[in-house]
Amino acid sequence: MSQDTFADNFGSISYSNNDGNQNWSTNWLEYNDNNSASNGYIRVWGNQLFFYYIWSENIRRTADLSGYSSASLSFDWETSSLEAGETLVIQISSDGSSFTTLDTFSGTQSGTFDQDISAYMSNNTIIRFRKGSNDWSGSNDRVYIDNVLITATSVPQTDSDGDGIIDVVDLDDDNDGITDEEEYCSTISAPFLTSSDVGERSVVINHTDTGYLRLDFSSMDNSFQLDINGSTIHPSVLEFENGALDVGDEYFVFQSDGSFISQPWVANSNGIPRLRLVVNEYGEISLYGSRNTSSTSLELMEAQGGTPFNTIAWIPENNNTFTLTNQQGPGPEGFTGELFASGICDTDGDGISNHLDLDSDNDGILDIIESGVLNESGVTDANNDGRIDGATTNSGSNGLFNAIEDVDTEYAIHSYSIFDSDSDGSYDAYVLDADGDGCNDVREAGFTDNDDDGYLGPNPITINSEGIVTSGSDGYTTPADNDSNATYDFREAGTAPTITSQPMDVTTCPGCTTSISATVIADQFQWQYYKGSSWINLSDTGIYSGTTTNILTIANPTQSENNTPYRLMVSNDSFVCGSTTSNTATLILQVSTVITNRKVTYRVNKN
Repeated sequence: MSQDTFADNFGSISYSNNDGNQNWSTNWLEYNDNNSASNGYIRVWGNQLFFYYIWSENIRRTADLSGYSSASLSFDWETSSLEAGETLVIQISSDGSSFTTLDTFSGTQSGTFDQDISAYMSNNTIIRFRKGSNDWSGSNDRVYIDNVLITATSVPQTDSDGDGIIDVVDLDDDNDGITDEEEYCSTISAPFLTSSDVGERSVVINHTDTGYLRLDFSSMDNSFQLDINGSTIHPSVLEFENGALDVGDEYFVFQSDGSFISQPWVANSNGIPRLRLVVNEYGEISLYGSRNTSSTSLELMEAQGGTPFNTIAWIPENNNTFTLTNQQGPGPEGFTGELFASGICDTDGDGISNHLDLDSDNDGILDIIESGVLNESGVTDANNDGRIDGATTNSGSNGLFNAIEDVDTEYAIHSYSIFDSDSDGSYDAYVLDADGDGCNDVREAGFTDNDDDGYLGPNPITINSEGIVTSGSDGYTTPADNDSNATYDFREAGTAPTITSQPMDVTTCPGCTTSISATVIADQFQWQYYKGSSWINLSDTGIYSGTTTNILTIANPTQSENNTPYRLMVSNDSFVCGSTTSNTATLILQVSTVITNRKVTYRVNKN
């Protein structure tokens, strides 16, 4: 989001000062005075805009606010000796002919004015200072205005995934099949008040690091106001029942035909909320409603009088406070539903937010794989770029791939469940050990993790503009499925085998056959023997067989095998982070002490 300013700090005696980063469309223009900045009833004096003894005199200035998404006006003010009925007003117009009074200043006092003027943005937005009601009676009636500032905000027109839908309205900014809402983090979900005839009530909810808010009302009886960080979402209270308008309220109706919602105090029978209000990451607000209790869709709603919503200023990485107020009415008041708040976040800390990051945890496995969306019919990523094939042309008006959404609207949700393999509440795409088995995904996928930190490759990590690790030697290929059961190993919890019966020492004679065994359930077996200073893998050659089973057979050993230590290494295919090693068993060769030759028996000294 970018900001422009139109400002005049009155640092010089001129009506043409441009102290912001944008120029005003006109100078200050006086009416019914001499149009001089240095003298007259209105002038620049003492580095302020000065008014005294005002009757019909007024002054105005114009700014081009077209193309901006929101704007605010602020200035410092001071009044002196204005008697009853003597006032100065600030007015605004979007067409130069119809002016709206924003505030009135009187008496002897001072302060700062600051108000949202988004409703009046145009290519001809005019602010005007003039008297309010009575003529000012004397030259000691004075007002000083300083630091006039219009701050205009524009929403970026960025389209990160190139699908023709700008990010601000795109539900999936990177086309990885996970909606932006699901890629946010640090969420809360809080209940509302229940309906009761007890008068006006409020509920206050605090949440840290918010950049997205969704309110789902299952019932509304019959009006509410939402305050976020001290600013209301609309200049008026939002009223939904026809015939129940109070002072300070404004009716909200369906944009398409201006009709009212039917019985908003009755919940829908199919789980769809009666009302949904969304505040996006840019502070922009949208409101949707279901027409009746059997509606199967939400439709856009707006103020009947056309007054737009205010733009909310989020406070990144700080507390944000939501105050929901239910106004007192002639009958029961209250609402039921859920508040969902979430923060824009960067799980792997690589400087790219999750909703734009194709590998949100830097483990070398693309989010599109970890989400499970590739299991859905019609969803592919043949070129392995981390984006759904065809998403740029088949994502409709909301930027979410058509095959995985419930409806092509601004409030669409996934038609599939994102994988959370260990059911710990965190999706696989944002954790380094998706199945919770103590073995990091990067290793279970078959990729290199030089320092065993769970991230692909060595440290420091380098990434490209899409969050892909470029400093690794591998990654971003099909993850391993060593047991060939159609479930990736990183998604399948595994453990190292446990040996329930250890191999034992065995005594045999030269030329005899014997075996060493262990009791264990495992996928892989490897017998080893100790030679000098290291353990050597055995193979089925010479005197050995069964070297990759749980029973090692030794046939016709010679004196050179006497006192040789053996052990068994076992592992499971779906758990690459550890194997189990048996106890050592020693082969002992012993010559028989009795020899029979030609029916003559000799006893041999065993030593």
